[in-house]
Amino acid sequence: RAAERLRAGGARWAVVLDASGDLHGWVGLDALGAGGRVADLAHRMSAWVPVGAPLKQAFGVMLQHDAGWVAVLDGARFLGVLTPAKLHEALRRSVDADARGVPRGQVGFDSVADA
Repeated sequence: RAAERLRAGGARWAVVLDASGDLHGWVGLDALGAGGRVADLAHRMSAWVPVGAPLKQAFGVMLQHDAGWVAVLDGARFLGVLTPAKLHEALRRSVDADARGVPRGQVGFDSVADA
């Protein structure tokens, strides 16, 4: 059933959460073809940052793990992901704010909380 949902949504992977909404890992569409429980097929999530972490830290984690995305966690609770495009956008806005002398908190951008 999970593979069908991924295909229907045009996704190649999905985040796997436990019953409490805590991050369990991630699973790729290819792995789901083998059958079995999604939780058993899930890979451990290595690329993650705590909510509120600096953007540079998120970028560093993405590079360190050669990851296409980084999970954002509040404790163990999954909040969302940062993709390279969103991370680049947020970094650009941060640099622009610094260049204009505007406090970073006054620069609007989409965040995990907005998702």
